[in-house]
Parts: sequence; C-alpha cells; structure tokens
Amino acid sequence: MPGDFDQVKDRIDIVQLVSERVVLRKAGRTYKGLCPFHAEKTPSFTVDPERRTFHCFGCDAKGDAFDWVMRHENLEKVDALRSLAERAGVQLSTRPRQENEHAKRLLAAHDTALFYFRQALRGTGAGKAAAAYLAQRGITPETIDTFGLGYAPDSRGGLLAYLRKKGFSDEEAVGSGLVISTENGLFDRFYDRLMIPTRDAKGRIIAFGGRAMGGHPAKYINSPQTILFSKSATLYALDVARAAIRRSNEAVIVEGYFDAISCHQAALDNVVASQGTALTEEQYRVLDALKVDRAVVAFDADAAGTAAAEKRGRELVGVVRRTRSGALSTRTGLTVYVAELPAGDPDELARSDPAALREVLRSAKPVLEYVIDRVASRQDLGGPDGRRRFLAEALPLVAEEPDALTRELYLGRLATLTGVPQEALRDEAQRAPKATARRAAPPPTAPPSDPPVRQPEQSTALERFVMAQLVQFPEEAARVDLAPDDLSDPEHRAIFEHLRGKRPSVDFPAHLAATVAALGATGAEPASEADAGRALEIAALRLRVQNLRRRLLEARGKLARATGGDVGALDDEVARLVEDLDAVMKKQQESTVLRNEMESE
Repeated sequence: MPGDFDQVKDRIDIVQLVSERVVLRKAGRTYKGLCPFHAEKTPSFTVDPERRTFHCFGCDAKGDAFDWVMRHENLEKVDALRSLAERAGVQLSTRPRQENEHAKRLLAAHDTALFYFRQALRGTGAGKAAAAYLAQRGITPETIDTFGLGYAPDSRGGLLAYLRKKGFSDEEAVGSGLVISTENGLFDRFYDRLMIPTRDAKGRIIAFGGRAMGGHPAKYINSPQTILFSKSATLYALDVARAAIRRSNEAVIVEGYFDAISCHQAALDNVVASQGTALTEEQYRVLDALKVDRAVVAFDADAAGTAAAEKRGRELVGVVRRTRSGALSTRTGLTVYVAELPAGDPDELARSDPAALREVLRSAKPVLEYVIDRVASRQDLGGPDGRRRFLAEALPLVAEEPDALTRELYLGRLATLTGVPQEALRDEAQRAPKATARRAAPPPTAPPSDPPVRQPEQSTALERFVMAQLVQFPEEAARVDLAPDDLSDPEHRAIFEHLRGKRPSVDFPAHLAATVAALGATGAEPASEADAGRALEIAALRLRVQNLRRRLLEARGKLARATGGDVGALDDEVARLVEDLDAVMKKQQESTVLRNEMESE
C-alpha cells in the first residue's frame, strides 16, 4: 500500500492549493501566474497538475505540494504532511519503524516468489505447458515479460522451501499471503496455477492471482488481504496504464486479469482491471486522484442488457455519489460511463477485433443515463401505466443527483421520455423517496444492549450457504475467517475441519459423503471467476456476527439471573463476547464503510 506521503500527494489538488495564493490561468496542460517568490511582471511561474509540481523559470523555485506548504507556512516536512493530510481527509498511519521494515521484507518475499514462478514457467515441463496455454490465448512473449506472468508448480511446499532458502522466516512467508498455515503445517497457497503478479502504482509486487491449470474447483484465487494488499483499493495494471490514462484523460475498467492484459497487447494502454467487481469506492478514489475526467466501465456481453447489468449500474451510481459527497475540489470529479460489449468479454474482443472494442468504448453512456435507459427498456412508455411505472423507478434516481445542473438535465430527459412537464417532475422529485440505500454508519464500539437475533432457521440457511461454497471451493477453507465452533451442525464442523486440514482432492469419509453431495448440489456458481471467495468471505462474517450476537444475548440473560459466585465468570464472558463481536463487526465493515472521514463531515 502506498505510504502517507504518496496518499496525501495523490489526494491534494495542487492547482487549487496554489491558486489560494496565486492567480493562475490555464495555459495548455499547465497553469501560469506571477511568481510569489520574486518580483516579476511577466508570468514565469507554472503549476503542472499532471506531475503535481510547481516551477518558476525565473528564480528556479520548484517542488510539490509539501514544498509549497513548507515555504509559505514555514513548516518542517512532517508538519506539512500533517497539515495536508488534514486538508485531504487522509488518516495518517502510526506504524512503528519495525512494521515498516516488516513491509519491506514482505515486498522482498513477493519479488523472490516472482523469480521462482518465472523460472518455473521457463524451466519445467508443466510450466512450458502453461506457456503453451498462453500462446494459445494469443499472449505474446513480450506481453508475458511485461506483466511478469509465471507458473506455480504442483507442489504444496516448493515456494515455502525456496523462501526459507532465501532467508525468509515462516512468519514472513505466511504474512505475505504466499503461504497458508493449517493445523497440519504450512503449505503454498498457489500450486499448479498460472501466476499473475499484482503491482501497486509504483510497480512493486504486492499480491498474486492464480489461474488453475489442473482440476482445481476454483478457477481463480487471489492473495488474501495483507498489510501490502487490499483488493478493494487496488486496480490491476495501473502501474503500466497510469501514463496512458493521464495522456488520454480517460481510464477504462474491465473485470479480469486477462481482459486487461489483452487490451494492453492490442495497444489499449489506458485499461485497468477491478479484479472481479465493477468499481469500488476506494478504486474510484484512486482514479479520481489521477485528475482525469472520464472512467469507462466495460460490461461483458453475458451481463449486458440483463437485470444484473442494471443492478451493477445502480451500484456504480451509488459509488460515485457516496465517494464525491463532501469533496473539496475545484474539479467536477471523475465521471463514470458504461460500455456494453456486443459479444464476449474485453479479452476476446481485444484479440479478435480491437477496433470494434475501441468503438464500443467511445460510445459509452454516462452511468445514470445507462441505468435510466435500462429502466425504460423494461416499461411500455407508449401508455400511461408504463410511463408511471417508469417514473416511479427513474425519478428517485434523478432526485438523488447532488449536482443541481446535472439533475435538471436528467429531469429534462425524463420529461422528453414521458411527456410530463419538467416543472411537474421537479416538484415530484423533491418528494421522491431515496432510490439507493446510503451506507450505514460504523457500528459502536460496543453492541446495543439487546442486539437483534436471527431466527434459527435463517442462521441455518446461512450456514448451509457457507458450507455449500466451501464444498465447491475447498481452497477457501484455509482463508475464510471462520472457526469450527461458528458452525452449529456437527457434520458441518467435521466437513470444515476436513477441508481445512487436507488437500481438496482427498475423499471425504463415508459418513460425510452424503452431506457433502447435498451441499455441492445447492452451491451456486460465483458471479465472477476472478473472485470466488468474495461472497464466502462476506457470508462467513455474517454468520460469525449472528452467532456472537446470539451467544451474547444468552450470556446477558444468564448474567441478569445469576447470583453469588456465578456473576464474576458470566461478567467476564459477556466482556469477552462484546470484544469478539466488536472485532468481527469491524472486519465486516472494512469493505462496506468508507474510511475517508470527509464523507461524514
């Protein structure tokens, strides 16, 4: 993850910062004004928003946002960082020096793993078969080198042994996410997989994705969240796409690794991958910090025109509105568009007809327009009933638009589609209910005195869903944040312990086979091959929250009725359950609550 200086620098609009003291006028891609550091009549002072720097060609004063604040406010660099962090709404880290050293060791472990995977791709029989698969997909040797593709041999301890040989401790191997720790020992997370390194904006390897080459149940698996890697805040291929994004003033977002790789090979250099999601709020912020105007999200043909595509469009509308809420900037912000592919996915279209893919991206619609059009396509606008149903869905979407001018433009579009006067729609919009749910506030440090408890049959259904996903994707058992005690069914506990302790290919005992077969029959296919574990992670945390709330309510009931010596023990149990519940709820909120405090201001 980027350091404090990088995060703050990315968030600060240097043009806005400097213009508070200097009158600036746009001159091409830069801004010019009279230098504040020496007397002059002809402007020789420039601010470059792309490089995030200022420079005077008269007195040679130059620097970045930190240098600007240090000069004008007579601050040390650390104090300038604090000042700008407060302005940008960035929470500064408080990691001690030893943690920073630990992060450097984990980065080095990833570099070592990359060498191991690259050598295996070139020098083993199975690796050469993986290289042949890449060639079959049309991936050139130059592209393989550019993206650092490799192969993880079919060995559960090969990488672990290599890391040990290179001086890395077992703790570092596990902390990197490259090795998993089970009751039976330490094992490589990735084996018999085509390996795809994920880099941060500086080009440092922070994670890996692995595509199965054999009979793995999960086609793709990814590194877990570590101190280096947060999937929801990372855009794959940003390190190679960043310059082209700024140059074109546009970013294109696809879903999968090979969608992005094939696009780059076809000279669509401004493409990044969200790794299984349309776009998260953190990813939106990363792109918005590049100070570009347009982001195009490409929808695969299998999702385009369906209810799923409309749902994703609505989610994108919510992402943009939540992230821009309360933003302090002179920019209008990153505008999100949606492009529907006519057939296949970006990987296929980039290889078969890159010109057609470019045309699809050029014809992308603003996301709100896209959603409105999807709603309109489901209704008969030729009759009054259809128009009324259309407005019942579309008007709340428009009413929530925070920008008054944009809101008026879309009210005009609704008026055109339905024939209802814009003034009447404007009045109705003021009374319209909210269309997109706002994010809940973070939970209190302690739960309410009487937390809601799920009914037993609902908890059991959720438990069956979790177990069905684990049976379908057994490799996730080593990663999921779940303990056997979180499962109420004894057979579920036995299956979970078996999955966590054994290789996925090992057969289940006869007394569990029927239950496993029943669970496997109920498991749904994941929405995205790039993120089979995401739904499981969320469901497992929900299950833990439910069980902890139930146990806490029971413990509080016992405490209320207790007398004598039982009180102390029950009081300790309640305190422990409160602490456990708080910790799990915070984990549950990590992917759903915006960390930037500016939104709540």
